[in-house]
Order: sequence, then structure tokens, then C-alpha cells
Amino acid sequence: MSTPTTTVEPVRLADVERELRRRGKALQGEAEAPIQHVRMSNLVIFCQGNQAAQVITAQIPGVVKAHPARVLLLVIDAECADGEVTAFVEVSARRVSAHQMACTEQVILRAGEAAAGRLPFAVRSLVIGDLPTNLWWAAPQPPPLAGPFLYDLSENAQQIIYDSLGWPDPAHGVAATAAWLEQVERELCGGGWRVAADLNWRRLKYWRRLLSQTLDPASSPGAADSITEVLIEHGPHAVIQAWEIGSWLASRLGWSVDTGRVQPGHEISWRFNAPHGELRLRILRLEQGAPEIRRIRIACSLAGKPMAITLIQEEGRRLSTVLEGSDASARTMLVPPHTSEELIGRQLSDRERDPVFRESMAVAQVLAQSVLE
Repeated sequence: MSTPTTTVEPVRLADVERELRRRGKALQGEAEAPIQHVRMSNLVIFCQGNQAAQVITAQIPGVVKAHPARVLLLVIDAECADGEVTAFVEVSARRVSAHQMACTEQVILRAGEAAAGRLPFAVRSLVIGDLPTNLWWAAPQPPPLAGPFLYDLSENAQQIIYDSLGWPDPAHGVAATAAWLEQVERELCGGGWRVAADLNWRRLKYWRRLLSQTLDPASSPGAADSITEVLIEHGPHAVIQAWEIGSWLASRLGWSVDTGRVQPGHEISWRFNAPHGELRLRILRLEQGAPEIRRIRIACSLAGKPMAITLIQEEGRRLSTVLEGSDASARTMLVPPHTSEELIGRQLSDRERDPVFRESMAVAQVLAQSVLE
């Protein structure tokens, strides 16, 4: 990768395209080899504050390596003059062959709170019209709570990516987002469609896979139809991961919620009616550890005998299934590392609707409403 060229002084919005071309030419120098612009989509990123912008800026090279894009980073900056949007330009290039270079473009748009409403208009002037647009909502609040601003920003986006990790009010966040998903995924003007994706759902991919294998009738006959309790333990800030995996189980196995109860900062529990009877789901917060699910314990019956199946995350990124009280060998699955930039890069190329996610979030909304009543 070549050293990127970055404007130190702001560039007028009307001059951004000209400055991008000029920076590309500067990287090319006297070489005869042309520079190829590598762009699969427009990636619009919204964040709040300089600290968040620094974290995201460090992730962008990994994201565009997996999914090349024109990047528009929008930053709400308290130091910006009221009413103004300032633009900064960065162009990077890397050699892909002896005679060709690939170029990546990034535009940073900074605005104060008073000028935030101008950002959607600036974005419309800078996206490449014949490419799909992805919006990465990197703000700490749930997307639906952003109101008209998010609506304007995502008006022509084919995908909205958000991350529910660490939301401070899980029940309200889940309830609002589940209702918003139905609205946001309606068809766009012109017949296209839009999808919304939660990075937490993508983090749960291997937990869902191992649970499906574990509860498969061919693997554990009668287990899924005899569950009496599910306990999900998670580290700090990962309650919505546990919430989503519990909602997914309820959706897949046909459970309907009866009552819910919250002990703030410690435990959330629900009672369900299942085809085989009543059962309980508990989500327990651990005081320490990484922000992720650590263990799932399922009390059920196998061959008519009460048993418990435990899924646990071990060191070395492994998920294991253990049958308590049995000499059977543990079933183990290796989980690839999933940094934020890897998750984003993969999600950018996955713009298909996920009906399982939508069905699980519909259940998650009911669970949220049961503890908010």
C-alpha cells in the first residue's frame, strides 16, 4: 500500500471530486501505468465525536480490503463551526500488478450539531450513482432513535448496518429496532429493496450453527421437544447477543412468551409456553469477561432421562458441546476470529434479506414488550 495523500486543509464540497482526481494523479506520478479505481459500492459511515472517528478510521483499511468502496465518513464534531460542513480528502493506492495500481478514495465530512442536517445533502452529491450504497450506522444509539436524520441519510441506501453491542437500554432498544426493521425493509422507490443488518447477529453465526446441530433429532432425539430451561451467560455489554440467540431459539422451536421479568444489570428471565409444556429462559450477566456469550445450558431429556446440554466458549476460539453426566466426547467447532472490520467487510457484500433474522427479531420484540409492561 502506498502512503495515502490526505488534505490537511478542508476542501470545498464543490471541489471534492476535483481534489480526488488530483490526489490520484499525484500518487501515479510519472508512471505510465494507469490507476484503477476499485469500488464495489459507496460506504457511508456515520459516527459521533473524534474518538469514535479515530477508531473507525483505523478500521477502514481492513474493511475496504475485504470490500473495496468509496468511503464517506461523517463525523459530528463539537469543534466545528455552527452551520458548516468541512470536507477532507484521502486517496491511497496499491500496486496490483507490474503495470497497474488500484486506488481507494475516502472523504471525511465533519459538522457540528447545528449542521448535522446538511450531511445527507453532502452525501448525495458525493456518492457514485451507479453503485449500491451501504450505510454503516456507527453511533451508540439504536438507529430508529435517530429520527428523521437517519431517514434522510439512508433514503437511497440498499443496506443499513448497525451494531447493538453495548446498547444502554436493551429492552427499549430491541423493541424500537424490531418495529423499525419492518418499516426500513419495505421496497424503495423504483422497485428496489433495502435490508438492515446487526453485527451482533453475524457474531452469533457459529452459536446458531452448533445449537442447530446439537438439537437436531438425529443427534439428540427428543431434546428439542423436552426443554425445561435455557440459561445463557454473557459478558458485560453482550446482553443483546444473548437476547437474539434466545429469540432465535423461541422462533425456531415454536415457543410463545407468557411473562418476563428483569433484574437490572443482572438477569432477564421469561416463561414460555411450548408445544410440550412450560419452560424458562434466563439471561445472566457475568461481572467480567469479553462482551460475548460465554455459555448456554439447556435442561432437557434424552431417552426419557433428565439431562443437560452445555455449549461453552473455550480458549482458542472454540465452541464445545458437553452432555452433562455422560462420558461422550465433546463436540467442538472452531470459530474464526471476527474483528469489526472483518464483520463489516463480509456484511457489505451480503445485501440479501435474512428471513430468519427478521423472524427472530419479531420474537425479540415480543420479549421486550413483556418486560416493559
